[in-house]
Amino acid sequence: MIAMFDSGLGGLSIWRALAGALPDWPISYLADQAYCPYGSRSHAQITQRSLCIGRWLADQGADMLVVACNTATSVAVETLRRELRIPVVGVEPAVKPAAAACQTGQIAVLATEAMLNSARFRSLLQRHAGNVQVISRPGRGWVEQVESGELDSPQARAVVRAVVEPLLEYDIDHIVLGCTHYPFLAPLIRSLAGEAICLVDPAEAIARRVVKLLDNRSPPPSAHYRFFTTSDDPRDMSMRLPALIGHDWPVKSIILETAESGV
Repeated sequence: MIAMFDSGLGGLSIWRALAGALPDWPISYLADQAYCPYGSRSHAQITQRSLCIGRWLADQGADMLVVACNTATSVAVETLRRELRIPVVGVEPAVKPAAAACQTGQIAVLATEAMLNSARFRSLLQRHAGNVQVISRPGRGWVEQVESGELDSPQARAVVRAVVEPLLEYDIDHIVLGCTHYPFLAPLIRSLAGEAICLVDPAEAIARRVVKLLDNRSPPPSAHYRFFTTSDDPRDMSMRLPALIGHDWPVKSIILETAESGV
């Protein structure tokens, strides 16, 4: 079983790519909606929470863990790899391909504040963006907008415009979507940025990585897809799934308590 988690529904953008690439593999997805968004939380909180979730999913029989959250990857992926006995695949902003394909010398990266302030992101820029100028901006309010299910409301258009329009003053030709929630707002971003600017979503690259790590292994015989939330009311997530992944699946609510107080 492939296990995935995100602070909320954003990781479903990765789920779509995985389900398409591995249609016969069972996938369990956990949305930590009780603690969403992660972007405003401390690194200690994110690490403790990610480890709690990773251990729970491993106990459920996961053969591999996909951290379908840029923020959790940037802060906690090395801890997860050290503590868990299964392969752990992280997600990070696709700076490398954007910088390599850039023709104007400028790219934009949109991500959460926790991601942009992480040592992992700074290292990413040092390794792959030395030849371009990177304009980094937090997508303030974007995670909450996707979680609300309002992807084309006046409020959604307003929060996207507030971030994207100032970027158009630069000579950017790529916008890196550095949070798994952000691809669900891609139509609104595209309407502002136009067709000349490439939107870079890492979902397909993550799916290829998982396929490679599985190395032609046969899928285990088990329930196909399972969805979990840490929210008290799973009906909200269940109601969002058709719009986000095109399917209606039952969602189970679970309680996960971390060892550190205040998390």
